Amino acid sequence: MRNIILILLVSFSSTLVYGQQLPHYSLYMLNEVIVNPSALSKEKDNKLTLMLRDQWSSFEGAPTTQSISYNHLNHNKYKKGISILNDRTGPISIINATLSGAYLVSAQGRNKLSIGASATVMQYKIDNSQITLEDDGVFDPTSYGGVDKANGTSIAVGAYYYNSDYFIGLAVPNIIGSSLNISDNKNSNNAENHYYLNGGVNVNLANNNKIIPSFMIKKVGALPIQIDVNIRGVYNDFLWAGFSYRTADAVVVLFGLDYNQSSFGYSYDITNSSIRIPSAGSHGLLYSYRFKTRQRDRDNDGILDESDDCPKIPGILALNGCPDRDMDGIKDSEDICPDDFGLKINNGCPDMDGDGIIDKNDECPEVPGLKKFKGCPDTDGDGLQDKFDDCINEWGPITNKGCPEFPGQGTDTVFITRVDTVYVTIEDNNSLMKAFEDVKFNFNESTLIPNSKVVLDRVVIYLNKKLALRIRLTGHTDDVDTQEFNMNLSKGRVQAVRSYLADNGISKSRIEINWKGEKEPLVDGKTSEARAKNRRVELIILNNEN
Repeated sequence: MRNIILILLVSFSSTLVYGQQLPHYSLYMLNEVIVNPSALSKEKDNKLTLMLRDQWSSFEGAPTTQSISYNHLNHNKYKKGISILNDRTGPISIINATLSGAYLVSAQGRNKLSIGASATVMQYKIDNSQITLEDDGVFDPTSYGGVDKANGTSIAVGAYYYNSDYFIGLAVPNIIGSSLNISDNKNSNNAENHYYLNGGVNVNLANNNKIIPSFMIKKVGALPIQIDVNIRGVYNDFLWAGFSYRTADAVVVLFGLDYNQSSFGYSYDITNSSIRIPSAGSHGLLYSYRFKTRQRDRDNDGILDESDDCPKIPGILALNGCPDRDMDGIKDSEDICPDDFGLKINNGCPDMDGDGIIDKNDECPEVPGLKKFKGCPDTDGDGLQDKFDDCINEWGPITNKGCPEFPGQGTDTVFITRVDTVYVTIEDNNSLMKAFEDVKFNFNESTLIPNSKVVLDRVVIYLNKKLALRIRLTGHTDDVDTQEFNMNLSKGRVQAVRSYLADNGISKSRIEINWKGEKEPLVDGKTSEARAKNRRVELIILNNEN
């Protein structure tokens, strides 16, 4: 008979018990870690907190709760805490021990995101000596004395997003939990999932005064959703007062004060539920003491770890504590050449000759050169770099080691029998425009022929001397094939010329492009010679700056 009554008692009290596994403190907003472990990241100091709650104080055997917690914050990203809770309702008591941890995932400007988790070990007891059974004439020897116990565990997770103006948190206590089976009760007495969503804003007024409206939405198992709406006013960061409204439960009066390293809080719940007549309300007390947090500077660079992007390596203030060995203003972790002074445009590497090729990749680091020659120059633009050119100031074929085959040929013209191309020495804008008459393409192709590349190499040298000069290139074709095909072909050709110039160090921003297809022939006629002249790229100077 005793076991039947006990089972009924446990079944009747299960909803109450699970509610009391996680008591609803009216002062939770002063110690949010008891609701959401990720709120540890929001705390600023190591803190010891005591909390007491006497619920429905006029009832004999009504719930009473005591807790003590300590938050340890001596790391800029990882925070941890520990708490012990004792809760008693009549013959039922629970002792919880909880370890909590939080990690600051990101801190974008003023906004911060933290995630956290906690693990709880609990002991659940029923003191049978406090249970009085009806005397029905049947003797049950097990009804006298004895304590039934059950041990269990649970896991909570949470997330918290906040800055100095607002905060919002989501927590799921008992997301994983073991069952608590008492005595011969074989029913699974599982820990119910809890869901907490809370948030608020800090409205700053003058003279350190502020108003803090906040809310809490709680869902426990199959019970209805419960909502808390709170508002507190703070005077001079010293005194505060406010009230809460908890749906289908109570109106709460709150007040407290902060003095030096101590905080005090008191709450009184005026019950407005169905037990409001016999209940004298609920009382809550909170006291916390903030310890001076030791400011860490592990690398001893004078920049505290909390503000140090490289907390284990000595650095400089200008780079948020990160090192810069070559003092070029680029932190070593982002500097390709951390021991050599360089510019940011070159990822921290030096470029002594300013040709856009960093010294460690430049075979001629003291003389401006071309990218295709690994930074070495080709003064006469004949396609043979100077160190292999016997005539560095005269154009000549590679087969003749860069020297002209006939006197004067390198200075004025060179005759190539295969394509009948005349190369003009580029000395001014007019000769630059004339040089583009010699940029040719094979039939139905947009690939540059070797002789055209030689012309463009000389164009590169000239444009590197005239750094402010901007040009427009227009592509043309002959009249063979359809207009649509020729339009696309002329586009491909002018793009090929711009890409070649860009690959050799000329910024694309200096080169506009256009294409005309077969619409604007250079010469009329249907002969192969006429059509060869019409397959071309023309140049226009857009400015006269030197």
